[in-house]
Amino acid sequence: MRFKHTDYHVHTIWSADVAEFGPTFEEYIQIAELNQINICFLEHFELYYIESDKTYPFYDGKIEKYLEELDQLKEVYDFILSGLEVEYYIDREIALKEFMDDYGKDLDFIAGTLHEWVFKFPITTRTQLLKLLKKKSIKDIVNEYFAISERMITSKIFNNLCHIDTIFRYINSNDINPPVDCNTSEDRVLDLGRLCIKNNIKIEYNLSGLKFPIRRTFPSLNVMTQLKKEGAEFFVGSDSHSLKYFKNQISNVKEAYSYLNSI
Repeated sequence: MRFKHTDYHVHTIWSADVAEFGPTFEEYIQIAELNQINICFLEHFELYYIESDKTYPFYDGKIEKYLEELDQLKEVYDFILSGLEVEYYIDREIALKEFMDDYGKDLDFIAGTLHEWVFKFPITTRTQLLKLLKKKSIKDIVNEYFAISERMITSKIFNNLCHIDTIFRYINSNDINPPVDCNTSEDRVLDLGRLCIKNNIKIEYNLSGLKFPIRRTFPSLNVMTQLKKEGAEFFVGSDSHSLKYFKNQISNVKEAYSYLNSI
């Protein structure tokens, strides 16, 4: 990589949650080069949507087109990485392991993630979370998130994990307030992080929480600091879905690395 720092988490129109006329590879590249930062295109890759939704960017084997486009760009630019943010499904571990075997060497960086475990009810989308809350209690949703996250970590499918406590994006005292008997303590997040350490998995220090009701990073600065002292390895991601946000976060990404290196 050409530059000192890397933003490992940016999304283009290859991600389903980016607007149809959203940012392209080339547009990110121009900003990254000007600001001297490496970037990893970490597009959402969700098996169930790939298999059932014809409008999904990776539907019908389009991952080959994705890789081809990035390989061509990497011949010109030495500060970009090809990556995927791969959704974990507890009932699709075999398929996920097969995917990693087939494409792990073709991509520069793959990170596991958990946005949903009930199909079409992602806990990272407020409207869908509210619908899920009609089926399950807040306490059950939070407990399920941590239980499945533990399973994802111990499955050892992934070497990297994104925003390990993103369950709190909307479930927090600023928005959907959890009941007193719901365990939302930092100890639960620390336990996940320690499990990552035990399994040699890198953890994302995700800056995007600051734009959501939680108003902090994933994980929090305190949790990240403690885990780093205990031996955790981190990568930093802005989780950008727009050029404006990406550009505004570059200085914060660099500062995050400086802080991590100071611990």
